[in-house]
Amino acid sequence: MGSYERLENAFELARNIERERKEGAFVECGVWKGGCIGAMASVAHQADSHRHIWLFDSFEGLPEPSSQDGSVAERYSKGKALGALRSIQKCVGPLQDVNKLFFSILGLKKEYIHIEKGWLQHTLPLAKKNIGSIAILRIDVDWYESTKCVLDLLYDQVVPGGYVIIDDYGHWEGCKKAVDEFMQKRSIRVPLQWIDYTGVYFVK
Repeated sequence: MGSYERLENAFELARNIERERKEGAFVECGVWKGGCIGAMASVAHQADSHRHIWLFDSFEGLPEPSSQDGSVAERYSKGKALGALRSIQKCVGPLQDVNKLFFSILGLKKEYIHIEKGWLQHTLPLAKKNIGSIAILRIDVDWYESTKCVLDLLYDQVVPGGYVIIDDYGHWEGCKKAVDEFMQKRSIRVPLQWIDYTGVYFVK
């Protein structure tokens, strides 16, 4: 779920990419009802850039957090914190809501939209090659394991000068831990730009 500031950030970064004519897809992992990726997709649509848009979500809500996510996440999931890929019925964004936004309200072209339903750990490895280069990678998956999965599988496909946005960095302990560990492991020394109290982004 995104704030106005995070929605505006997604829109403005997409505009930057189109102005600079950078190659690559717009990818969001953790879509909810599609607001942020919808804003990015509408920019590409208006620019007529034929840019591909990829959406990854279970559309069934968040999976269980794990021990890496801390006690607050465990309470949020009502004690279901073994990291199982089954819904805890939080942050459920129905697929029909996303379809309505994209095709009925925004009028986007279906040939450029790729909606991958399922758990990231299953869908990302299968779609990774087809995605190709990435101009914006937006990560809104809350938990440690999910955030780590996205970074491990897709970061290398982000183009130089592309953007990585992390929605939950300031809110969920596990998300921050996954990002910090990844950046340290890969010797990524770029400043994180704060969007609001939780969202951050950086330029690759």
